[in-house]
Amino acid sequence: MVKEYNYINIREALSRVLRHPLLQDVTLEQAVQYTIDFIGIFGMPKLYQDKEEVLHIENFRAKLPCNCIQINQVKECKTGVCLRSMTDNFMPREHYDRNAGYKIPQELSFKTQGQVLYVSFKTGDVSVSYKAIPVDKDGFPLLIDNTVFLKALEAYIKREAFTILFDMGKIAPAVLQNTQQQYAWLAGQLQSEFTIPSQSEMESITRMWNTLIPRVSEFNQGFQSLGNKEYIKLQ
Repeated sequence: MVKEYNYINIREALSRVLRHPLLQDVTLEQAVQYTIDFIGIFGMPKLYQDKEEVLHIENFRAKLPCNCIQINQVKECKTGVCLRSMTDNFMPREHYDRNAGYKIPQELSFKTQGQVLYVSFKTGDVSVSYKAIPVDKDGFPLLIDNTVFLKALEAYIKREAFTILFDMGKIAPAVLQNTQQQYAWLAGQLQSEFTIPSQSEMESITRMWNTLIPRVSEFNQGFQSLGNKEYIKLQ
Protein backbone atom coordinates (compact mmCIF):
# COMPACT_ATOMS: atom_id res chain seq x y z
CA MET A 1 0.00 0.00 0.00
CA VAL A 2 1.35 3.41 -0.93
CA LYS A 3 1.52 5.42 2.29
CA GLU A 4 3.86 8.01 3.71
CA TYR A 5 4.99 6.85 7.12
CA ASN A 6 6.62 8.88 9.86
CA TYR A 7 9.07 7.32 12.29
CA ILE A 8 9.25 7.36 16.07
CA ASN A 9 12.02 6.47 18.51
CA ILE A 10 12.04 2.96 19.94
CA ARG A 11 11.98 4.46 23.43
CA GLU A 12 8.38 5.53 22.80
CA ALA A 13 7.43 1.95 21.91
CA LEU A 14 9.17 0.77 25.08
CA SER A 15 7.14 3.23 27.15
CA ARG A 16 3.97 1.57 25.84
CA VAL A 17 5.26 -1.83 26.96
CA LEU A 18 6.25 -0.60 30.43
CA ARG A 19 2.67 0.43 31.17
CA HIS A 20 1.92 -3.23 31.92
CA PRO A 21 2.69 -4.12 35.57
CA LEU A 22 4.26 -7.46 34.61
CA LEU A 23 6.59 -5.87 32.04
CA GLN A 24 8.32 -3.34 34.26
CA ASP A 25 11.63 -5.23 33.99
CA VAL A 26 11.93 -5.01 30.17
CA THR A 27 15.07 -3.01 29.32
CA LEU A 28 15.87 -0.90 26.26
CA GLU A 29 18.40 -3.48 25.07
CA GLN A 30 15.78 -6.23 25.29
CA ALA A 31 13.27 -4.07 23.44
CA VAL A 32 15.80 -3.47 20.64
CA GLN A 33 16.48 -7.20 20.31
CA TYR A 34 12.77 -8.05 20.31
CA THR A 35 12.15 -5.35 17.68
CA ILE A 36 14.87 -6.63 15.36
CA ASP A 37 13.53 -10.18 15.73
CA PHE A 38 9.98 -8.95 15.06
CA ILE A 39 10.94 -7.10 11.88
CA GLY A 40 13.01 -10.08 10.72
CA ILE A 41 10.10 -12.49 11.25
CA PHE A 42 7.72 -10.46 9.11
CA GLY A 43 10.36 -9.43 6.56
CA MET A 44 7.99 -7.04 4.79
CA PRO A 45 9.75 -4.50 2.52
CA LYS A 46 7.60 -1.64 3.84
CA LEU A 47 9.22 -2.02 7.26
CA TYR A 48 12.63 -1.11 5.80
CA GLN A 49 14.02 1.98 4.12
CA ASP A 50 15.28 1.90 0.53
CA LYS A 51 18.80 3.30 0.33
CA GLU A 52 21.50 3.62 -2.33
CA GLU A 53 25.24 3.94 -2.03
CA VAL A 54 28.11 4.01 -4.52
CA LEU A 55 30.94 1.61 -3.63
CA HIS A 56 34.42 1.56 -5.11
CA ILE A 57 35.57 -1.89 -6.21
CA GLU A 58 39.19 -2.75 -5.53
CA ASN A 59 40.56 -6.23 -6.25
CA PHE A 60 37.06 -7.58 -7.03
CA ARG A 61 35.55 -6.51 -3.70
CA ALA A 62 34.10 -3.70 -1.60
CA LYS A 63 32.71 -3.38 1.91
CA LEU A 64 28.94 -3.17 2.18
CA PRO A 65 27.22 -0.46 4.27
CA CYS A 66 26.92 -1.51 7.91
CA ASN A 67 23.13 -0.97 7.90
CA CYS A 68 22.54 -3.19 4.84
CA ILE A 69 19.89 -5.83 5.56
CA GLN A 70 19.11 -7.01 2.04
CA ILE A 71 20.43 -6.10 -1.40
CA ASN A 72 17.85 -5.16 -4.03
CA GLN A 73 20.19 -4.76 -6.99
CA VAL A 74 23.76 -3.84 -7.86
CA LYS A 75 24.41 -1.63 -10.89
CA GLU A 76 27.73 -0.96 -12.62
CA CYS A 77 28.09 2.82 -12.70
CA LYS A 78 29.89 3.15 -16.04
CA THR A 79 27.49 1.10 -18.18
CA GLY A 80 24.35 1.32 -16.03
CA VAL A 81 23.84 -2.46 -16.32
CA CYS A 82 22.62 -4.36 -13.26
CA LEU A 83 24.65 -7.31 -12.04
CA ARG A 84 23.07 -10.74 -11.74
CA SER A 85 23.72 -13.10 -8.82
CA MET A 86 27.01 -14.96 -9.21
CA THR A 87 26.84 -18.71 -9.86
CA ASP A 88 30.60 -19.34 -9.74
CA ASN A 89 31.74 -21.61 -6.89
CA PHE A 90 35.12 -19.86 -6.76
CA MET A 91 36.11 -16.37 -5.71
CA PRO A 92 36.25 -13.79 -8.53
CA ARG A 93 39.56 -13.56 -10.40
CA GLU A 94 40.86 -12.64 -13.84
CA HIS A 95 40.57 -15.41 -16.41
CA TYR A 96 42.98 -15.73 -19.32
CA ASP A 97 42.91 -17.63 -22.58
CA ARG A 98 46.16 -19.57 -22.30
CA ASN A 99 46.56 -19.89 -26.04
CA ALA A 100 45.66 -16.33 -27.06
CA GLY A 101 47.17 -14.69 -23.96
CA TYR A 102 44.34 -12.22 -23.25
CA LYS A 103 41.73 -11.80 -20.53
CA ILE A 104 38.40 -13.52 -21.06
CA PRO A 105 35.53 -11.04 -20.50
CA GLN A 106 33.15 -12.04 -17.72
CA GLU A 107 29.43 -11.27 -17.50
CA LEU A 108 28.65 -8.74 -14.77
CA SER A 109 27.72 -10.58 -11.57
CA PHE A 110 28.07 -10.32 -7.80
CA LYS A 111 27.80 -12.22 -4.55
CA THR A 112 28.10 -11.36 -0.87
CA GLN A 113 29.93 -12.94 2.01
CA GLY A 114 29.40 -11.31 5.38
CA GLN A 115 29.76 -7.56 4.90
CA VAL A 116 31.83 -7.94 1.72
CA LEU A 117 30.52 -7.53 -1.83
CA TYR A 118 32.34 -9.51 -4.52
CA VAL A 119 31.95 -8.68 -8.23
CA SER A 120 33.23 -10.18 -11.47
CA PHE A 121 35.50 -7.24 -12.42
CA LYS A 122 38.70 -6.10 -10.69
CA THR A 123 38.17 -2.34 -10.33
CA GLY A 124 35.38 0.16 -10.86
CA ASP A 125 32.34 1.62 -9.14
CA VAL A 126 28.95 0.09 -8.43
CA SER A 127 25.71 1.58 -7.12
CA VAL A 128 24.04 -0.65 -4.54
CA SER A 129 20.30 -0.44 -3.86
CA TYR A 130 19.52 -2.07 -0.53
CA LYS A 131 17.07 -2.36 2.35
CA ALA A 132 18.04 -0.94 5.74
CA ILE A 133 16.49 -0.62 9.17
CA PRO A 134 16.15 3.12 9.88
CA VAL A 135 18.11 4.21 12.95
CA ASP A 136 18.46 7.39 15.00
CA LYS A 137 21.67 9.28 15.77
CA ASP A 138 22.44 6.83 18.62
CA GLY A 139 22.06 3.79 16.37
CA PHE A 140 18.73 2.63 17.84
CA PRO A 141 15.99 1.46 15.42
CA LEU A 142 13.34 3.92 14.34
CA LEU A 143 9.84 2.48 14.17
CA ILE A 144 7.02 3.20 11.74
CA ASP A 145 4.45 5.44 13.40
CA ASN A 146 1.55 3.18 12.54
CA THR A 147 -1.01 2.02 15.10
CA VAL A 148 -1.29 -1.53 13.77
CA PHE A 149 2.48 -1.96 13.62
CA LEU A 150 3.06 -0.59 17.13
CA LYS A 151 0.27 -2.69 18.65
CA ALA A 152 1.59 -5.84 16.97
CA LEU A 153 5.12 -5.10 18.18
CA GLU A 154 3.86 -4.49 21.71
CA ALA A 155 1.97 -7.80 21.62
CA TYR A 156 5.08 -9.61 20.36
CA ILE A 157 7.25 -8.24 23.19
CA LYS A 158 4.50 -9.09 25.67
CA ARG A 159 4.24 -12.65 24.34
CA GLU A 160 8.01 -13.20 24.55
CA ALA A 161 8.23 -11.78 28.08
CA PHE A 162 5.18 -13.73 29.27
CA THR A 163 6.64 -16.96 27.87
CA ILE A 164 9.65 -16.50 30.15
CA LEU A 165 7.39 -15.73 33.12
CA PHE A 166 5.29 -18.83 32.34
CA ASP A 167 8.41 -21.02 32.20
CA MET A 168 9.34 -19.65 35.64
CA GLY A 169 5.88 -20.49 36.99
CA LYS A 170 4.96 -16.85 37.64
CA ILE A 171 1.83 -16.61 35.46
CA ALA A 172 -1.07 -18.95 34.73
CA PRO A 173 -1.41 -20.80 31.38
CA ALA A 174 -4.58 -18.85 30.56
CA VAL A 175 -2.70 -15.56 30.76
CA LEU A 176 -0.08 -16.73 28.28
CA GLN A 177 -2.73 -18.20 25.99
CA ASN A 178 -4.64 -14.92 25.94
CA THR A 179 -1.43 -13.06 25.01
CA GLN A 180 -0.67 -15.53 22.22
CA GLN A 181 -4.17 -15.13 20.77
CA GLN A 182 -3.91 -11.35 20.92
CA TYR A 183 -0.58 -11.42 19.10
CA ALA A 184 -1.90 -13.80 16.42
CA TRP A 185 -4.83 -11.45 15.73
CA LEU A 186 -2.64 -8.34 15.52
CA ALA A 187 -0.05 -10.15 13.36
CA GLY A 188 -2.79 -10.92 10.84
CA GLN A 189 -3.87 -7.28 10.84
CA LEU A 190 -0.27 -6.17 10.30
CA GLN A 191 0.15 -8.57 7.39
CA SER A 192 -2.92 -7.11 5.70
CA GLU A 193 -1.91 -3.51 6.46
CA PHE A 194 1.43 -3.77 4.67
CA THR A 195 0.76 -6.26 1.86
CA ILE A 196 -2.55 -5.20 0.26
CA PRO A 197 -1.55 -3.12 -2.80
CA SER A 198 -3.02 0.30 -3.49
CA GLN A 199 -4.82 1.21 -6.73
CA SER A 200 -1.60 2.68 -8.15
CA GLU A 201 0.37 -0.46 -7.32
CA MET A 202 -2.36 -2.65 -8.79
CA GLU A 203 -2.17 -0.68 -12.04
CA SER A 204 1.57 -1.39 -12.30
CA ILE A 205 0.98 -5.09 -11.55
CA THR A 206 -1.74 -5.24 -14.22
CA ARG A 207 0.59 -3.71 -16.81
CA MET A 208 3.28 -6.27 -15.96
CA TRP A 209 0.89 -9.13 -16.67
CA ASN A 210 -1.02 -7.79 -19.67
CA THR A 211 1.73 -7.71 -22.30
CA LEU A 212 1.88 -9.34 -25.71
CA ILE A 213 5.68 -9.37 -25.84
CA PRO A 214 7.44 -10.71 -22.71
CA ARG A 215 9.86 -8.18 -21.25
CA VAL A 216 12.88 -10.37 -20.68
CA SER A 217 15.56 -7.68 -20.22
CA GLU A 218 14.01 -5.51 -17.48
CA PHE A 219 16.47 -6.74 -14.87
CA ASN A 220 19.40 -5.14 -16.68
CA GLN A 221 17.77 -1.70 -16.38
CA GLY A 222 16.68 -2.13 -12.76
CA PHE A 223 13.01 -2.79 -13.72
CA GLN A 224 12.52 0.94 -14.36
CA SER A 225 10.10 0.41 -17.26
CA LEU A 226 8.45 -2.84 -16.15
CA GLY A 227 5.18 -1.08 -15.31
CA ASN A 228 5.05 0.98 -18.51
CA LYS A 229 1.94 0.70 -20.63
CA GLU A 230 2.22 -1.33 -23.83
CA TYR A 231 0.99 0.30 -27.06
CA ILE A 232 -0.05 -1.51 -30.22
CA LYS A 233 0.36 0.39 -33.49
CA LEU A 234 -2.07 -0.70 -36.18
CA GLN A 235 -1.18 0.20 -39.77
